[in-house]
Amino acid sequence: MLSLLAQALPDQRACPILPEHFIPNIVASLAFGFVGIVLLLAGYWLFDLITPRIDVQKELTEKNMAVALVIAALLLGIAYVAAHVVQ
Repeated sequence: MLSLLAQALPDQRACPILPEHFIPNIVASLAFGFVGIVLLLAGYWLFDLITPRIDVQKELTEKNMAVALVIAALLLGIAYVAAHVVQ
């Protein structure tokens, strides 16, 4: 279904933005954005599942910078991979 939404122009660099492609491109962008967010949440959930000894919410409430940096790196890494998967 997403492949139908994301049909690109044959050569996007040479073609101007055409009005008939505007709505399908908006829909494709929203669909891929949703897929990216779902992948990000799934990655965080998986991290939380495989690290049961770390209570992330408690550690962040206590202002533990080490946990905050690990979570930030995790989310950035997942977002990077998800962007390449969705692309």
